[in-house]
Amino acid sequence: MMNKRQYLASSLLASSALLGLSNSALAESEIYATQSGSFSDFGDMMQILLPAGALAGSMAIGDSEGAWQLSKGMVTTGVITHGLKFGFARLRPDGSSYNSFPSGHTSAAFSGAAYIHHRYGNSWGIPAYGLASLVGASRVWANKHYLDDVMAGASIAVMSSLYWTDPYNQSDLMITPSLGSDSVGLMVNYTPGRGKKTAQFASNSYDDWGRNPQATYQHSYELFVGGASTQHNQVQNGNNAMFDLKDFGRENEPNTYASARIKWGLDNGQYLSINLTPFESRSTSVIDQDINFGGKHYQAGKEVISAYRLWGVNTDYMFELLPNSDWKLDIGAGISVKQLSVRLDNAKGNNLSEQAQWLLSPSAVAELGYQFTPKLSANVGLHATASKKVNSQEYWVSLDYQLSERWATSLTAGHFKQKVDTNELVNSLAMDYAGFTVRYSF
Repeated sequence: MMNKRQYLASSLLASSALLGLSNSALAESEIYATQSGSFSDFGDMMQILLPAGALAGSMAIGDSEGAWQLSKGMVTTGVITHGLKFGFARLRPDGSSYNSFPSGHTSAAFSGAAYIHHRYGNSWGIPAYGLASLVGASRVWANKHYLDDVMAGASIAVMSSLYWTDPYNQSDLMITPSLGSDSVGLMVNYTPGRGKKTAQFASNSYDDWGRNPQATYQHSYELFVGGASTQHNQVQNGNNAMFDLKDFGRENEPNTYASARIKWGLDNGQYLSINLTPFESRSTSVIDQDINFGGKHYQAGKEVISAYRLWGVNTDYMFELLPNSDWKLDIGAGISVKQLSVRLDNAKGNNLSEQAQWLLSPSAVAELGYQFTPKLSANVGLHATASKKVNSQEYWVSLDYQLSERWATSLTAGHFKQKVDTNELVNSLAMDYAGFTVRYSF
């Protein structure tokens, strides 16, 4: 039995642990709070079940070649994902660790879903993508990842699968595992001519996304991954004094900066360009001035958390003015949709404020380039938006290299600035960014 001294020591330890837990819970701002529940558990489970189910399904139908392709795709995805995690060391939105970018859960789930799609077609792939997308959504919902973490993780997995995976066709010779109550063996089946027929598990045609048999490719998907250095990020609410989020802390600088772009080719040198850029930053700092924001007061000398989010989608209709020349001149116009959100809170919580705006504006874009060789080219570009509430300008320069008929990569550097002016919120943001792009044509 426990003596009095042991009992007293155990009680003190237990009380200290409970007190520490209580203080930790009370000290946690809603900005850093995580969410748990069935949706989060679903993401934890499905990141394993999707690739594991894909592997088990391939082995069950004797598709050992596909299982090997899945394995190579998953290893490639894992190496890239965790290499970027180590390289960027981005703080998670809940502040728990420095390995947020990209999302490992999402890349694992999309490894399985992309393999199912590229190997067996739309009929199986579309539901798998739906499940994988829910995994990504669960990570954002749980406050474990930002949207660009999820976007990058999914893109890495899909591109890795595109590189390794071929459409499935049954072979004349099939070897499948045979499991009995007290035995394990192999079943060998040979059917002449079966290899010429497409398996019933695959789509009837292979012109699905990423498997266009045409000699030239009109469409492309590209992922840009890099870092951004903020020049200023000034915020003002109503008639209150302006403050700069750049002053809140530099521990996350340069921040990650990622975007995804779909180019959908049309006839006669025209195409649609759809670009998603979900930029977010989060900092904690002892402020050196009183701040009034969103009806809340933040006192100088106190530790305050800031959370900034700017999600943007640009959709532009483009015209290729020099289609048969070494020179490139593409111009276009479209619509820009953005969601801006600024949140502040005391580090100990209980003082959360938020101002958010949806912003819609027309846009114009121009890109000039020159092709030095069949593989090497350079480009400069401008994208601008203007409306009563928001105007922005983005300039960039890129050096592009064509790795193969489908694959290309670019080194890109640019500058982005934006001014938002509404009755509730004023925001002036300027930043430089640089990184690399991987593009797949189909």
